[in-house]
Amino acid sequence: MLTTLALVGALLTTPQADKWDIKTAVAPKASATWDVSADVVAPDGDHHAAFKLVIEVKDTEKDKPLQSTYSWKELVLDSGQGMPDNSWDVKIDAQGGITGTEATEGGDALRKMLIPMTFLYPDKAVGVGDAWTNTLKSESEKDDHSITVDFKVEAAEKLGDVDVLKITEKFTEKGPDGMTGTGTWWVDKAGKPQKFEVKANRWVVPMAGTDSMDATLKGTLAK
Repeated sequence: MLTTLALVGALLTTPQADKWDIKTAVAPKASATWDVSADVVAPDGDHHAAFKLVIEVKDTEKDKPLQSTYSWKELVLDSGQGMPDNSWDVKIDAQGGITGTEATEGGDALRKMLIPMTFLYPDKAVGVGDAWTNTLKSESEKDDHSITVDFKVEAAEKLGDVDVLKITEKFTEKGPDGMTGTGTWWVDKAGKPQKFEVKANRWVVPMAGTDSMDATLKGTLAK
């Protein structure tokens, strides 16, 4: 009888799933590269692009806002034409969200371009069934372009031989022409996304003009 009670007690006090502290990827000197493909439906037709997305967190002074650099490298368009590399220095918060930039594209436009390829971390350890929300405030004084992103851990699974959390997301930008989208991320125990698949509506690439487009973005961590 005592043994049975002890087993029941153990089951009641044991977590149903491990909690993962995946914030560790947002730290000075952290970096990663993904091979990204983008299939877009634009006003002038369908297009495909492939590039390397590089995110590097700089060695920022303690108690100062984290500084990060996003780079698109080896960009090739559907015509096979290679394009120059692009880099943008941004400030990020503890969850990895872009909070500001001095880039010529402007904070709101740059955030809109990069957020579909940015994973925003929870502020605590998470496991299957846990959810969190991040809101990136607008820099515009006239129009609110803030973006809210909702995440939920759907499962713990294997991606090849790597243990990952499968995490879904939904994002919404304020405004009549705001971007919306959904996605899935596979994040390892070190906090590094191994893979992502995101669909964005009314996505904008400022360097390509002001026309919005629908895009399917897929990325795999480069080894």
